[in-house]
Amino acid sequence: MEEKVIRWGLLGAGAILKRWMKGARQVEGMEIAAVASRTRRTAERAAEEFQIPQAVSYEELLGMDDIDVVYIPVPHPAHKELALAAMRAGKAVLVEKPAGINAAEFEEMIACAKEQQVFLMEAVWTKFFPLLGRLESYYGESGIGEVRMICSNFSYRTEDPSSRVLDLQKAGGGLLDTGVYNLHFAQKILKKNPVRLTGLASMDTDELHLKLDEQAVYLAQYDAGELAMMSSAVRTTMQDTAYIYGTKGHIVVPVFWKPTRAHVVIGDQAMDLEEPVPQKLAGVEDEGYQYEVAHVNDCLRRGLVESPVVPWEDSLAVLRQCDQLRKEWGLVYPQELQ
Repeated sequence: MEEKVIRWGLLGAGAILKRWMKGARQVEGMEIAAVASRTRRTAERAAEEFQIPQAVSYEELLGMDDIDVVYIPVPHPAHKELALAAMRAGKAVLVEKPAGINAAEFEEMIACAKEQQVFLMEAVWTKFFPLLGRLESYYGESGIGEVRMICSNFSYRTEDPSSRVLDLQKAGGGLLDTGVYNLHFAQKILKKNPVRLTGLASMDTDELHLKLDEQAVYLAQYDAGELAMMSSAVRTTMQDTAYIYGTKGHIVVPVFWKPTRAHVVIGDQAMDLEEPVPQKLAGVEDEGYQYEVAHVNDCLRRGLVESPVVPWEDSLAVLRQCDQLRKEWGLVYPQELQ
């Protein structure tokens, strides 16, 4: 039987779209049918750049009967309304991370997905890298032993004061931009969520007087005593490396949020693992977005409404952790006061 071609619509043309498209173009059995944006000109520019047949408005795209799924690559505060509108129009949804600015928003989205019986997934692309699956065989007695500690950083320094990540109105700051990667990574490794979570954030501490988390550190404890030490930032650059420590060894994962290499040490033995991202098109280098895109296509062909790799409860748990940390820091987004 010939495989069903999955037709995608792009509900937005944010900055991440250029990178995501490099992955989507590597995947067979799908096509990008249309792109929409708040302004027709922005949609037309995206259509021209990515060779997409149609540039339309949000309303026009959601009215297209031949669109199976939409991808939402816009700033966090717009995720919920676009996702709800798409699901109510009968479209499956892949929404960029974080799925919402807080857990309550994603709860609304889950309720809508259940009501409409349509697929919904947060685009946690990190969880689909083959290397992470390969590393699972090294957790336990045949590898590094019982995992006891995870340390990870994901941060960078932004100098542009007009950047969305420095804008409180756009739910800026490090936690929702890079910090969610830390939380999802620990969840992926330990396959559970923390029983205790606390942290510290630097806010309004430099010349820009930002009322958001410029940098932050947080510590999670799990039910068997495992710990995760994490940091994120948009005003401080750190090495984005993760360390997984077990009772018999450890694993180092450079650039853990798009992992293709790892260094494994077990006792006095060391080895290097590598899982490069396959590239099918000359001149189009994908960082690894193709994995999540292919997974969504597979879920739709199987008639699923929820991903087995990024289930709703996992995404909801990470957003609840973000909510808890922000409550400690006194960080409230303007949208939450309305």
